[in-house]
Amino acid sequence: MASSSITLITTGGTIGSSTESESVNVTQGQQQLQLHIQDICQHNNIALKTRAVFNKNSEDLSPSDWLTLINSISDEIDSGCDKIIITHGTDTMAYTAVAIALCFRKLPVKIVLTGSCFTLDHPESDVTANLLGAFMTMTEATVNNGVYVSFLNADKQAEVIDALDIKPMAYDELAFRAAFDHPLGVFGAKQNNYQANPHSNQPNPLEITVNPAEITTQALQTSRLCVVQLSCYPGMNAAQLCAGLEAGSCVIISLYHSGTGPSLAEENSLLEAIQLRPDLTFLLTPLPSLYITKPYSATVTLMRAGAYLFQDIQPHTLYVLMVLGVSSGRTLQQLLAELKPHQQPVPTS
Repeated sequence: MASSSITLITTGGTIGSSTESESVNVTQGQQQLQLHIQDICQHNNIALKTRAVFNKNSEDLSPSDWLTLINSISDEIDSGCDKIIITHGTDTMAYTAVAIALCFRKLPVKIVLTGSCFTLDHPESDVTANLLGAFMTMTEATVNNGVYVSFLNADKQAEVIDALDIKPMAYDELAFRAAFDHPLGVFGAKQNNYQANPHSNQPNPLEITVNPAEITTQALQTSRLCVVQLSCYPGMNAAQLCAGLEAGSCVIISLYHSGTGPSLAEENSLLEAIQLRPDLTFLLTPLPSLYITKPYSATVTLMRAGAYLFQDIQPHTLYVLMVLGVSSGRTLQQLLAELKPHQQPVPTS
């Protein structure tokens, strides 16, 4: 597997951890991962430069870590590198992938994120297979420049997913999935023979970008305070959850899978929260256009109360976009204007 020079950035996660007597430890596995990467490169004729940006479990990452990683990627691109692999923990890889995609997916570079469900020293370790999948994605000529996640699927094949399509893993899953189950493509069981998926694009892809040079640490800290993400659940006490938010904050509501949320006029309900807090911006998502052609009446009730409904944008994607968008100097209203192609009109009848 010959290749031109690639930069591999490590950030920690399970792929960079080791299994200790009582826990999986991210502080002990970094050196083993570096040695293993060197061994893979020697056996596969891969020219590689490695760079450790930080060494954390991904569940402990914050937007400030996204910025650290984004700045490191910018440094590599400025130095002439156009091929970057990033090893990352699985818990929040979907969030980081979106952050990187918003900043770099339209540049003439290819960036691939990967990780693992098991550590390098685990009997079922998937570290080697996922690393090879990332290298193959990087060198596959039919995979265009962009930002991707390469990860083994349930059939142990290296799957390639657009970073804006990736869905966060559920608690009982050992593989990432693409939105609408449409990955870009997959490598065969023998880690070769790439097969592209002709139906891989989202119905209405997100075109917004963020200039990483415009993001400041101070603004990023402020944006974290004014953008929150909440999930719907039966008996949701939304008014209480929103009570401590400052005026001007943005509240992203993760709807149920059919694009619905609780809409009854009850005390502390989501409807009451929207009605009582006109100083907040409520964003509802997602509405999957492949399956739901019109919003349910419950969702229409929330829209008429003042909430915005967005189609085909996953909640975590919308959260990352609003955080980075605000921290790059845009107002919520400017971002809403850019999101207009995805916003659903309020039904008149």
